[in-house]
Amino acid sequence: MGYLNRSKHSLIAMATAMVIAAFLVPVQADADQLKAAHFMPPMHPMDRGVMTPLAEELNAATDGALTIRIYPSGELGKGPVQQYKRVVTGVADIAFGIPAYTATQFPKTVMIHMPGLFDSGEAATNALWDNLDAISDEYGETKLLGLWANNPSVLISREKPVRTLADVKGMKIRTPNPVMAEVVEAWGGIPVSMPTPEIYNAMNTGVIDAVIIGPSGIRSYKLNEIGKHATVNIPSAVDSFYLLMNKQSWEGLSDEHKAKLDELTGRDLSLRGAKAFYAAGQAGLKLAKDSGIEIIEIDAAADAEFRSAMADALAALVEKTSKETGTDASKIIAGFSGK
Repeated sequence: MGYLNRSKHSLIAMATAMVIAAFLVPVQADADQLKAAHFMPPMHPMDRGVMTPLAEELNAATDGALTIRIYPSGELGKGPVQQYKRVVTGVADIAFGIPAYTATQFPKTVMIHMPGLFDSGEAATNALWDNLDAISDEYGETKLLGLWANNPSVLISREKPVRTLADVKGMKIRTPNPVMAEVVEAWGGIPVSMPTPEIYNAMNTGVIDAVIIGPSGIRSYKLNEIGKHATVNIPSAVDSFYLLMNKQSWEGLSDEHKAKLDELTGRDLSLRGAKAFYAAGQAGLKLAKDSGIEIIEIDAAADAEFRSAMADALAALVEKTSKETGTDASKIIAGFSGK
């Protein structure tokens, strides 16, 4: 009986010690962790240049009380097109995506894709934030963390070089957004829509003849392995990108953590994204040249020919967007361009 009493007292002492220790040692399990989803490989410029730095800075700013875990390569669900749905439904707390993949959700935002508006992604990014009031309703279901653009796209072809408008006729060309799809059709090409991770196989097997893509995509998607020619100054547009947060996840944060996240996101984060794309684009063009891809610059006459051929298609697209959104799309474009 004495032995049982001693055992009982020992158990009570151990339990008491554990309770005391629980109060003395910080419990990291109470930290909030946000799930961030994207569909690129972990070494993609947007992971290395935007999302990973954001995760590190948020961890430091909150002393580890609020962290971000990044799920690359579609780990929270395959299919880049579904990124918007994933963040709205809460599959991911934060998601990186491309407005053009769900253009019906972002008809005004994708007006930034009009060819000839910008010479750089940084200028386009500032234009988006300067005119955010005109497009903010498209992000009403989420918390907008970032919105930025890359540099104007280049055209990389598998076999046939593109130097003039006539060269495009009949070519199956992957286009990055609905605006460029209309443009390619006006040029006499056949626009093909597909997510960027599918480009390599499609081009390698001849499903498509060429791709219009931001120059950073050359390295990210190994297009230097399958392309032979790159037309680098064809009249094209920038692409846009978002970083969105689930609304319930945002509202569930403390006021302190909301303030910290606001400090680390917005225009400054977006400009970081644009600059990361620029650096990656320069590296992509160098890789293309080093890999033996012919770098083509069209002359002034060809440039005028391309622009003339796409003018009516762009005007029709502006009119269509105005009717569908109940807004003046030409006014939105004028706001973007500062005219």
